[in-house]
Amino acid sequence: MSRRIDHQTLLTLGTLLIFPVCVIAQKAGPPFPRDGATKVQDNDRVFTWDTTLQKGKSVGPSKLDLDQVSVSLTEGAKKFTMSDGTWDIEQERLGSVRYDPKGTTLQEECISDTPCRAMVFQLKDYVSEPWPTREGVPPQFPRINTVKLFETDRITVWDQVWKPAEPIVRHAHYHRTVTVFLQGGTIHTIPDSGIPNPPFTRNPGEVLANVTFNPDAHIEEGLTGLPRAIWIEFTK
Repeated sequence: MSRRIDHQTLLTLGTLLIFPVCVIAQKAGPPFPRDGATKVQDNDRVFTWDTTLQKGKSVGPSKLDLDQVSVSLTEGAKKFTMSDGTWDIEQERLGSVRYDPKGTTLQEECISDTPCRAMVFQLKDYVSEPWPTREGVPPQFPRINTVKLFETDRITVWDQVWKPAEPIVRHAHYHRTVTVFLQGGTIHTIPDSGIPNPPFTRNPGEVLANVTFNPDAHIEEGLTGLPRAIWIEFTK
């Protein structure tokens, strides 16, 4: 049996299809502050938020006012709904990284049994003077046991593991960085004097920032455990 769809019906269907997109756009607010999110860092480069979503809980829709990098600290699944109504489900792994540019509108929902925890870095629109380099001293990256995950015109994101007896060659830090540790362990540094600095322990979820220039060169080495971290390196 055939069915006739007149012009008015088409207009009605079109309105119904467009309506959810309009609602998402109209309701979109700033991503932070929000429930389940704690600010852990605020410097000239980033706002950093420790976020947790319970199963079935969602946030947004939010319109991002800054470029955003999210690093998953748990295993689980999230549903992301975009401003045009399309959505996808991402299976998060420890250390999964998601980049969303400024202006993106999205809604985020945890759909796994375990809470979804992520460290979210909002990249400030800040242009700083570059740090000087030292002739003959290589930069911090690239380095051993480190994988480049992706890069933009502003940042490079790295995934690093420190392994005992596999020291990182002498280097200096020429770019500002922020870091979140995925796995803990003990690390030490050896400056040019050759006398190792006291070991320091890093814990899962710990966030560090290097936004102050230090010209000293050093070697790094993992001592215990397999510390692992995601680095955001500000190349501009």
